[in-house]
Amino acid sequence: MKKLCRAWIPVVAVLFTVAFVTASGTAGFYGIVSKVVFEPNDKAPERIQIWGAFTLVDGGIVSNGPTLTPQRGYLYFALTGAESPTQKESVLREWADFKSISGTGEAVAFGRFGYIGPFADELIAERHTETRSYMTLPGLPATTSCRDDRPIRPASAIPASPCAYPVNIGLIKLSTTGNLSAIVKKLQDALGKLGTESN
Repeated sequence: MKKLCRAWIPVVAVLFTVAFVTASGTAGFYGIVSKVVFEPNDKAPERIQIWGAFTLVDGGIVSNGPTLTPQRGYLYFALTGAESPTQKESVLREWADFKSISGTGEAVAFGRFGYIGPFADELIAERHTETRSYMTLPGLPATTSCRDDRPIRPASAIPASPCAYPVNIGLIKLSTTGNLSAIVKKLQDALGKLGTESN
């Protein structure tokens, strides 16, 4: 019996190691939108580039959890074709909202992001190999998820392989004087660090 117990010790250790490596969670976006580009056009958009400064908040936008270092760049989303008519309307309505706030300096919270690995700046770093992340749109098939090293793409990245747009509870404006004022300031600082974006 003692031999059997000893034999299980390494197995248990391996299981705990695997559980740690594959830890996952959910996050939402905080951002300031400077520019919106609809593809192929504004009248019938199928994809959207959302430019500005963004960060991720652990646990989602209603959690007020820890955030990553804000980064300047763009997010790239698409209609997947798997949405119901109601979901599609919601997505297009939110896209119109992004357009309406672009360039105003208004900070917003939106969306939901599923990630694998530790909640760390590597999730939005330009280059990393340890942490893999993926965009998820709840209720849609796994094939509509977008696997990418970084959801916040640098300005130098050519738009390709857009993620399914992660509808959550719409766009929520963030106050410059509320309990998220510090992260709003960091987003403002990140947005001001570089000159005009290019795409």
